[in-house]
Amino acid sequence: MQKDPMALIGTDHVEFYVSNAKQAAHYYQSAFGFELVAFSGLETGDKEKVSYVLQQGKIRFVLT
Repeated sequence: MQKDPMALIGTDHVEFYVSNAKQAAHYYQSAFGFELVAFSGLETGDKEKVSYVLQQGKIRFVLT
């Protein structure tokens, strides 16, 4: 039996590319109880995109 060279050991986060990251982050917080733990955007020097990191227990989503 051959070992899988790309076997997953774990997952740190799942990133979703959405049309409105701010609105999506608000929805996940309100509807599912996620907590905002990090932000990246114009205010932090990123001129290309806006990302919100939401966490609930061991689940971590990045909304970009």
